[in-house]
Amino acid sequence: MCVDIRAVLRKQEEELRRFRRGLFSTDPADSGLASVVPATVLERLRAEGQTVPHRFGPVRSVTDRHAVLTIVGDFMDQAVLLERPGREGSVLTLSVAAKHKQLGTRQAVDPAEARAWVEAIVGPNWLPHVYSAGNLSGLTVGGISTSRPLTTAYFYLFLGTDGVPHAEPEHQLGVTLHPLADAV
Repeated sequence: MCVDIRAVLRKQEEELRRFRRGLFSTDPADSGLASVVPATVLERLRAEGQTVPHRFGPVRSVTDRHAVLTIVGDFMDQAVLLERPGREGSVLTLSVAAKHKQLGTRQAVDPAEARAWVEAIVGPNWLPHVYSAGNLSGLTVGGISTSRPLTTAYFYLFLGTDGVPHAEPEHQLGVTLHPLADAV
């Protein structure tokens, strides 16, 4: 199932542009990201191991009239994330979370809507290189995990040192990854 978020994107165009610029230090072309992430971004990643996450939203959900979504993007060095010293390249992690707009309680994210937001961020050219880990984060009440459904959807884009996307690494993150093109 495909979710049409174009109306919301038009209203959030400037905020989405700032979010992309914060992640990639460049304004993407009309249909996707620049072909490579600037070398200075990758150098910073290697030097620091991780960057400060960037947030987009809250923005209203198009599939649940009671929900607002927040998307967090973060780059991390592959060596740190995969616990493989010497591994080169970086990983863009995008997480999509939903909250009830009046109650503020967490709720599950519609996978098709999460996919649509990820496509809006990375563009159609990089979408085939994005992997979905599904919904991972759960709910906690008073510090105790509940048996409720997992609520936050996670996506990964693996980049070489040249900033070009590549297949998922042979060493997994401890979760099963699925090409986003196959998901939903």
